[in-house]
Amino acid sequence: MPRRFRLSYLYALIGALLLLAGFWLLYPVRGTPGFGTQLRINVGSNLLDLVLAVLVLQPLVLSLNRNSVRWRSRLDYRAVIRRIERATDHVDVWKYWTGLLEARHEPAFAAAVHKALERGVKFRILLTDPASADAAERARQVAPTDALALIRQNIERLDEMVRALPARYADLFQVRISPVGPAHACYRVDDWLSYGLFRNRRVSESDQREVRVRGDLGALALEAFENRWNGAGLLEIGDHYRIRLRFTVGDTVADHELRYVIHDGEHWVNVHPAALPHAFHPDHAVAIANDGRRRFVLTDNPPGSAASTSSGSAAGLYAAKYGPDPGAVLLRLTEA
Repeated sequence: MPRRFRLSYLYALIGALLLLAGFWLLYPVRGTPGFGTQLRINVGSNLLDLVLAVLVLQPLVLSLNRNSVRWRSRLDYRAVIRRIERATDHVDVWKYWTGLLEARHEPAFAAAVHKALERGVKFRILLTDPASADAAERARQVAPTDALALIRQNIERLDEMVRALPARYADLFQVRISPVGPAHACYRVDDWLSYGLFRNRRVSESDQREVRVRGDLGALALEAFENRWNGAGLLEIGDHYRIRLRFTVGDTVADHELRYVIHDGEHWVNVHPAALPHAFHPDHAVAIANDGRRRFVLTDNPPGSAASTSSGSAAGLYAAKYGPDPGAVLLRLTEA
């Protein structure tokens, strides 16, 4: 029997017992002078109390409960994971990076995610591009913590998780990367939401506010997340992490998924090692997957040129995005 029906029967039984107790108490004194008048007065006052409680006090209590704020001195990742283990609807994360994917928490988090996906829970995780200006500023704020390395580790681990998930979970587990940092740190599990403000230390080590999503503060925090999740400039994690290029050299066609970075609106692609033979062939042509109409070439830049200076800046962004890579060979994707 469903739980809600069991509760209905329980409440009906309690009501019947209260009526029986009232009858048992009042029946012996029914002959007392003024009994009828006193009974009508008491019943009338009780009805007024009931109306006051239902129409005024109960909505007030519910509103206060819905908008209550619980303060925490820091974020308890284990508690968040336990909530995910019991989640039934939504899990949202909006951070520069999340400690849920650090070594001491990642195994429990991954296990909780897989169990939640089996129940149909929808995950939306929004992290920040480590090559963005906002990520660099955040790294400066929390130094000596290596924020860029932690963001890269998060994205790399999430990319592995997404690629390993069965196809049936593709719509349930979504990860997007934003070039703009979050307005506040946000964890949401069903109707529970915890958020903290960014200061000169890790948010998980700062004060947290726990609120209900259905409350006013929770609704505002979730609205900010929704606006950014559906905003411009975001990339799915696969599109952020690699670009798929089709090389044509004479009659030879080869597809490569390559790491890249965007600098001044241009794509700089690391062709080492797989695409080196095609990229440096003088007669190569390149097309971007899902954009077969336009043709590109990959160009190298002689030392000392303006483009070479731009290449150096692209190399710095590439290192921020993927980590130091002395063997990277960055070439600029130029429309033919």
